[in-house]
Amino acid sequence: MESWPISGERLRAMYEGSHANATARRLARLWAAIFSLGLAPRRWVTLEVTGRRSGRATRFPLGMARLNGRWYLVSMLGERCNWVRNVRAAHGLVTLRHGRATQCRLVEVPVADRPPVLRQYLRQVPGARPHVPVSRDADVDEFASIAPLYPVFLVQVAAAAERGTRRGAIGRLRLVRRWWQRILAGVVIAVVIVLAAVAAFIKLGPSAAALELPPGRVSTPAGPLSGAWQVSAGSLAGFRVQESALGLSNDVGGQTAAVTGLVVISRDTVTAATFRVNLTTLKVGGKSQPQFAASLDTREHPFATFTLTRPVTLGAGFTTGRAVAATAIGELAMNGRVRLVTVTLTARRNGPELQAAGSLQATFARWGISRPAGFGLFGSLANEGVAQFRLILHR
Repeated sequence: MESWPISGERLRAMYEGSHANATARRLARLWAAIFSLGLAPRRWVTLEVTGRRSGRATRFPLGMARLNGRWYLVSMLGERCNWVRNVRAAHGLVTLRHGRATQCRLVEVPVADRPPVLRQYLRQVPGARPHVPVSRDADVDEFASIAPLYPVFLVQVAAAAERGTRRGAIGRLRLVRRWWQRILAGVVIAVVIVLAAVAAFIKLGPSAAALELPPGRVSTPAGPLSGAWQVSAGSLAGFRVQESALGLSNDVGGQTAAVTGLVVISRDTVTAATFRVNLTTLKVGGKSQPQFAASLDTREHPFATFTLTRPVTLGAGFTTGRAVAATAIGELAMNGRVRLVTVTLTARRNGPELQAAGSLQATFARWGISRPAGFGLFGSLANEGVAQFRLILHR
């Protein structure tokens, strides 16, 4: 439970500088709605308090700690937390929602009395643990050093509000409970459907196949080998990136036939080579994908170019038509940056043409490429991928 449902590192990143990022704000709105309906255990509530600047009601999903028969609210983000400032400005007058609205007063607990509450809070509210630098199993004395940094509030139900809430509550209890059950069932079903759909999309979707030498019968080499060879029809270039969601993964891939280039061969050695790929024509599943175009910045840098920097010896077997494996070193220019790369490839002669297929590992950050967008809260794409090609060359 220490990192459930999101790792501690990610939780801390979501609240860097005691301020929620976009993901944290989306999750907060979701949990605030769920806690307000009373669909979670009693300790999970939505705090409603007047904003100190806006004057409008603000809502925060929070977990309460129960100690010695009393409920407490703790700021896991410390003094700079927005709800703490609002509560102080409102003199502690708030509304707690958990199936029903209860008017309360939050009374700030003196620093000397906070340690046992802080320890109980970490034991009962797992999501707070990554933000507090003391283990929930530590002695109470260890919490004394951090007590001044984490505000604690005793929850007191306003007497008049409590009487008003009780009046008529028994007559509505059964009806409200039935509605909660229906709402909870609907939420569970919706969540299951969404998760199942994402899992099916990831696991059952078509996996991007690696580009390999063309299948079929191989003919006896024809014509001289030495000389210049041009990239011809049938050539392809593309990429594969791993996508992950809900613990499942698959490869998403794009391809284009817009490949040009030249190879110069002397006997069994490639002495020069350059290839250019038009990135604006890349398609995933036969369709253009704006997120990849944005990540590659194809508007400013529409081409990727590979230039061989060292000769590649293919060996005597290549001249006779045997498929050979080789490694090529060269420079890959992409997104306005040039980086040295290593390409693993397989090549062969087939009648009057040369055929080659290979790939290279590319970490997006080396070329200043932002990671393509994935599935938001449900998953993401890896920060590296595989660039691949299949070349058909003629003299």
